[in-house]
Parts: sequence; C-alpha cells; structure tokens
Amino acid sequence: MKHPRIISAILLAVLSGLNWAATPAGLWLEATADSAEEPALLLATDVSITVTGLLAETTLTQHFVNQTDQFVEGRYLFPLPDNTSVEQLDIVIGERRIEGEIQERGEARQSYRQARDSGRAAGLVEHEVGNLFVTRVANIPPGERVEIRIGYRQRVDHAHGRFSLRFPTTVVPRFGHSLSSVHAMPDGGARGAGRFQSSPLALSVDLAPGMPLASVEASHHEIWTEQRGEAWRIELRDELVDSRRDFELEWTPQATGAVEIGAFAEQRGNHEHLLLMLTPPNSFEAVDTPREAILIIDTSGSMRGHPMRQARESLLFALASLGPEDRFNVIEFNHRTRALFEDPVDATPDNVLEAKQWVSRLTAGGGTVMGPSLAMSMRDPVPTGFLRQIVFVTDGLIANEAEVLDQVRSDIGESRLFSVGIGHGVNSEFLRRLSGIGRGSHTLIGELDQISRRMSELIMQLESPVLHDIELDWPGSAEMYPRRQRDLYVGEPLMVTARLEDLHGDLVVRGVSVGRPWREIVPLEAFRPAAGVASHWASQRIDALEGERDRVVDTEAIDREVLATALDYGLVSSRTSLVAVDRTPLRSRADALSAHDVSAGPARGRDMQLRAMPATDAGSFNALVRAAVALLLVVLLFFGRQPHARDEEQP
Repeated sequence: MKHPRIISAILLAVLSGLNWAATPAGLWLEATADSAEEPALLLATDVSITVTGLLAETTLTQHFVNQTDQFVEGRYLFPLPDNTSVEQLDIVIGERRIEGEIQERGEARQSYRQARDSGRAAGLVEHEVGNLFVTRVANIPPGERVEIRIGYRQRVDHAHGRFSLRFPTTVVPRFGHSLSSVHAMPDGGARGAGRFQSSPLALSVDLAPGMPLASVEASHHEIWTEQRGEAWRIELRDELVDSRRDFELEWTPQATGAVEIGAFAEQRGNHEHLLLMLTPPNSFEAVDTPREAILIIDTSGSMRGHPMRQARESLLFALASLGPEDRFNVIEFNHRTRALFEDPVDATPDNVLEAKQWVSRLTAGGGTVMGPSLAMSMRDPVPTGFLRQIVFVTDGLIANEAEVLDQVRSDIGESRLFSVGIGHGVNSEFLRRLSGIGRGSHTLIGELDQISRRMSELIMQLESPVLHDIELDWPGSAEMYPRRQRDLYVGEPLMVTARLEDLHGDLVVRGVSVGRPWREIVPLEAFRPAAGVASHWASQRIDALEGERDRVVDTEAIDREVLATALDYGLVSSRTSLVAVDRTPLRSRADALSAHDVSAGPARGRDMQLRAMPATDAGSFNALVRAAVALLLVVLLFFGRQPHARDEEQP
C-alpha cells in the first residue's frame, strides 16, 4: 500500500463515526415504519428543593401525558446531581396515589413486568450509569396524565467561601457507551415513535442556610428571590426555561473572619451517623513551594464548540499563573496523546509563550481515550523540592470510568490532581471522584464569563494548601468516608461522614500546616441533629464499595454489601430499584401496549450534530458498516489504479 496514512485516516474516521453513532441511543424518540414523528407523550418537570444547612431534599415530579388512543409505556432518561440518595417513588393517576418501595433490582424488574403485562399502572426507577437514571411508567391510559414523583437527598457543596447546589438538566452521550437500557424493555417489547422535544422546567428552592447571607444568585438562569428572616425562597423567573442549561444556585454567607465548623448528626437504628465540615480561612499565607504543573486538555469531539474555547481559555489562565521557580508541561488528548515538551521544562517567559501559542491553536475532534494522558503526567517521581499539581481540563464523557479511576488510584503517588469540568452536561460525578482520589479539588465552568473567577480561585488553591497529611481520630470504632482525606485548600472545606455507636468523646483532626503540626478538637456532643445524614452516609458507603469493584476478585461480596446497605437505608443503587405497582388493572389484555422514549435535552453549546446520529440498533449499525466497507473499497480501487510513487515521495 503506497498511501498508508490516508488509508489509516479514513479507517480512523470510519471507526470514530461508528462509535459516536452508537453513543446517543437513549437521547431520542424513535420512529417505527407505521408511525409519524410526533411525540406520543408530553413531558414537563417540576423540581422542589428544600435546603437545611448542608443537606438538600428534592422532589422531582415528571408529568406524562398520553396523546394517543392506546395504552402506552414511557421511558425517560434523566440526570441527577452527584452524591445523590434516591429513596422515594410515587405514581399519581388522577386521584389515585401509588407508593413505591425499594427492592432488589431483579425483583423490582419482575414486579414491574408482571404489573405491566397484567394491565396495572406501574413505575420503575433504575440507576443507569454515573449520575444518569431511567424512569419507566407502564399502562398510561389514552388521554390520561400521570405524575411520577421521585424523592432524593444530596449534600450541599461549599468552595471558595460560597455554598452551591446543582440540578443537572442535560444529557450528553459518552464516548464508548451506549445507553441501551433506555430502549430495552426488561423483556423486550414494541417501540413507539416521536421526535426530540424540549420539556418545560419549573424549579423552586426553600433555603434555610442556618447563617446570615450576603448574596443568593443563580449561575445560568434568571431567578426571583424573597428573604424570610434568615430563610429564602427562590424560583425561576420563567417556567419555560431553556432546559439545556444546568441549574446552579450559589449563596455566600456574611464574612465573619473566623473558622467555621459544621457538625451534624442523625440516629438510625443502633448507630449515630455524622457529617463534619471544617471550613478553612478565606486567606492564608502558605510556604512558597515550587510547583511542577502538568496541564492536560481534552481535545476530543465532544469538546467541539463552546467547550473547546472554554478549555483553551482555562489553560491560558493557568499558564499565566506560573512563576519563574516553577516547572510545567502541557498535554492534549483525544484518541491520541501528545505533549508539548518531552519532559517538564522551566517556566521561563519563552517556554510559557510557546505553550500559550500551542494551546491557542488546539482544535477538537476524534475519540476520547483518557488514560494515556494521565499516565504520562504521573509516569515519573515528583522531583525533590517540588509539589506536582496536575490540572485536568475535560468534560469527562467516557464510558471506562472505573478503569481510569483505578489507574489514577494506582499511579497518583505524591502528585495532586485537580479536575476542571468544562461546559454543560459534564460528567461531574466522575470528575469529582477523580480529583478525590488525586487529593485535589473539582471545578465546574459552564460559561466563558465564569473562567476568570473560577480559574482564579483554582490558582489560589494551587498556591495556598492550608493543611495536608490529614488524619481523623474518632473515639471508638468509626466507619468513615472518604477513608483517605485529601488536602485542605483555601475556600475548600473538609467534609467527612462517619457511623458510630454513640455520641460521646472528642473527634481530633490532625495535619501539617506551613511545615508544623496542626490539630482541631470537635466534641461529638456538639453535632446538631439533621435529617438526611444517615442516607448520605449510606450513599457514600455504596459509592466506596462500587469503587472497589474492579480491584477485587470477589465481586459477589461487593454486590451483597451494596444490596444490604441499599435495602437497610432505602436507596436506589446498582443492586436495587424503586418500583411502584397499582393493584387494580387499568388495561385489559385485549388492549395493546406501545412503548415510547422521552429524553432530556442535549447540553447547550455542544456542537455534536446529535440529530444526525442514528440509534444503536442492529439495522443502523449494519448500515454504517456496509457504508464504511463500500467507502474503503472505492478508496482501495482508486489507489490501486495509480502509478507507483517514487521512494523519495513516500511518507
């Protein structure tokens, strides 16, 4: 073959196209041969959030309207926030309310299948992947409206002196992963039709922060606020908002200049469950330690459009922060990995200028193979006298999350890893876990106008570690998560959850600050009662167990522990689901049941041409393969008829 690079490029493009075509399978309503592209179900979403201190309780209500003359089944893929504990499912049909219960996943599917096939109304909530969940509702009568209410709890985030709460509204396909379960009935079944439809979103927050606030604002939406003493009521100004923007609420307490300690407890069964937050000061004089900064940027196809511009600007901001005593390198990755320098170099003005020019020319395209770039950043030991900080800029849209997490867990050593999530629809759960393993922090940047502030805050963290080598000494035996504590940075509190037998004695927090030993004593009697702490501990335990799945031989033991914890605390997990079944049939066996898919919208600003991507079924996949083979045959025939090129012209 005289043109191997051309042929390789065509092969790579074909294979990349096949992979991307496979990814968005749960994002669209599919048409059958005898159905028009009209939505059979309308979907509206109401979100009601109540925040008390560090925990938030949310009720997500999904409204399905059957516009057909048939009994139908609806399937809806939707995201939930990170660190979510799903624990409630109700179905409301007219005046009838059906309460759900947690069951083992297979048992829940069987209950749902039997109810569906016997004509009874039923609902099922299952965890799909990452922070994505699937709701199914069966036997919606013709012309009827059904409400699906899902209740969950989450932890409030705190960073850089601000508290924040995020409600994701967007779904983005992940490289190498097909959301096939959205299209697959538990035992097969007919598919309905429709086209993509944007769903109206109404959202309200009742905020009781437990402290006076200086400000309350939303990052991506216009909101209406009303202060009621120290509590606040927040609503979206427009109920028919653009659901391609994730909702993010931030509130800032009035400055006190003192270290704040948040300590909450909830008793459940024979145990006390604790949630601790230790907030560092907003300014700190740290020892000026030289840094080795490894800046990694994702240039894969999912970053095309606004995300790529945001990623470039973020890296340019990080490069501008380097001092003359620092070392650095820049790495880009898509399906390949490429470094600017063979090894880290001194941050001289000429080297930094070369890096800025290199970053400015980067464009997005290709697949997403994340592991080699991280391996390159951690391959050598940290140089003596330097603090290695890996800044990882990406949207995190991959399918092999466990593999990458295990790689970082094995190779991180003394390095620190900081993830920067770019754009809307980010795989933030994965990035948060990645930075947790790397003992760093996680930053989200949804819009260009957020880059300056959030990257400035990240740079301040990189330059000002407050506390490292942290240890927590509990009185008696405690089961604590996370088991290994990350470093404490300016504006980034330490948050830990634990389960104890009782609330007696003192918790001692130890660490090293500015080269000297540091300690803080927290009496357990000072922990204040708060609902949801027990559920939060259980969700953290399940998350830790799932993180061990790829590193142990006995995965059945992991399954048993996850199942037992989820059943004890009433949570949806990889081994449990929420199922609700009506006892009275709505559909006779003579009536047919058709199935329809409804999806959350694509993320704003992502230039991914999702409408052109077929779903992952055998017909569409085989058609792509046939087209790819035909294209390759034409190319091979063309080059085969060309005269031989001279040796000096060969690449």
